[in-house]
Amino acid sequence: MKKSLFYFLVLLEASSLFAQIQDKALVKEQYSVNQLKPYVTLTNNSEFSKRKKLAILLPFNLVVIDADTINTLPMRLKKDKFLNMTLDFYSGALIAIDSAKIIGIPVDVSVFDSQESKLTSNVLNVIIKNELQDSDAIIGPFYQNNIENASDLLIGQNVPIISPLSKDLGNPFPNLYKSIPSNETLKSAMFDFMLKKEGNIIAVVDKKKESARQYLQLFQKNVRFAALNENGSLSVESLKSLFVKGKINYVVLETSNTGMIKWTMQTMINAMANYKVQLVILEPNETLDTDEINFDNLTKLNLMYPSITRENDSYGAQIFVKEYKKKNKIEPTNYAYRGFDLTFDTLMRLAQDNKYQETADSYATEQIINRFEYYKNEVGSYINNGIYILYYDTDFQIKEAR
Repeated sequence: MKKSLFYFLVLLEASSLFAQIQDKALVKEQYSVNQLKPYVTLTNNSEFSKRKKLAILLPFNLVVIDADTINTLPMRLKKDKFLNMTLDFYSGALIAIDSAKIIGIPVDVSVFDSQESKLTSNVLNVIIKNELQDSDAIIGPFYQNNIENASDLLIGQNVPIISPLSKDLGNPFPNLYKSIPSNETLKSAMFDFMLKKEGNIIAVVDKKKESARQYLQLFQKNVRFAALNENGSLSVESLKSLFVKGKINYVVLETSNTGMIKWTMQTMINAMANYKVQLVILEPNETLDTDEINFDNLTKLNLMYPSITRENDSYGAQIFVKEYKKKNKIEPTNYAYRGFDLTFDTLMRLAQDNKYQETADSYATEQIINRFEYYKNEVGSYINNGIYILYYDTDFQIKEAR
C-alpha cells in the first residue's frame, strides 16, 4: 500500500468519521471472512499457480482533498457521491483481498490513487511511475476514457485492463475487459431468453419511445407491435388479438405513461383465463414503482427484466453482509458488493495456471450478486455477458427465471 493512501486511511480514522457520518468510512484493516469459501468457483485440483501481481486504480483524488481549504474531509464525504462510491468499492475489494489470502491465493495486490475525473487524469503517470506494465492484471481506472488510455498504453504488454464500472462500449482493445454488461447486451439477453422459451413476443410502445420502437424493428424481427389509437392510447383490442394460445405471451412494455401501463396490465390480467401472459421490461421503469401502479398486479403478471445483479439471501451471502456490517457498521451498498465480486473474481482467475485472458475465454464465475462470463465481441474487446433474468413471483420475492 502506497504511503499517500496509508496517510489517507490514518486521516480518516483521526478525524472521527465513524462517529460523524454513521460509521461510513474507508476500511483500514483487512479482516477474516473464513466462510466466504463457497464463492471459490474457479480453482484447480492441484496447488495454485506461481505468484502474480494485481494492481487496483481507484479515484481517491487525494491531491484534490489535500488542496481543499473549504471542505473538511467529513464534509466532503457527506456530499461527494463519487468519493463515497469509490470508498464503498474499495471496502468490498479489501474483503476480497483478505479472503484470497485466507485460502492461499498467491497474488500480490497494490492499490493506487488514479487521480481521475471526467476531465483530468494521472492514470498514465501512475502506470509508468509504478511500472504497472509488469502486472498480471489491472482493475480500473473508473472513467471510460481513462480505461481506454490505460489499455492503449499497455496493449503491447497485453496486460488485462478490467473496467469496473463503465457501461459504455467505447473503442475496442484486445486487452480491455468490460465487466459491466452494456444496455444493449442486457436487452439482447432478455430477447434470447424469450426466444429460447419459444414465446410469442408483443411490444406495447408509446409514441414518445420512438428509439425503442426503432431498436425493436431493427434488431428484434420476431416482435409484433400492439396498435395505438389516434390519441396515442393503447388499442386494447389490438393487444388482445395478438395473444396466442399454447405459448407464453411476453408483453414488452416501453412506456412511462401511467394510463397505458394500467391498460396493458389490466388487459393481460383479463386474458389470463385463456392465455399464458407475462409482462416484460427491458430497463428500469420508475413509473412501476409509484403508488399508482398496483404491486399485486406486477406479481400476478410475473414482471420480468434483465439485470446485472441478482438477489442473494444464501448462507454465504448472509455471512458477507454480517462481516461487512461488523467492520463498517452499515449495510454493504451495490458498489461494495461490486468491489468484492470483481476483485475476488480477478484474484481467482489470476490463481490459475493459465493467463487471465485464457480464463476469460474458458470460465464463467458467479460471486455474491454478480456473474462474470466474458466473450470477445466482433470488434475485439471482451464483454461480460453475465446477466440475470429476474422476475416478481406471486410470493412477492424476486427470483431468477429458468
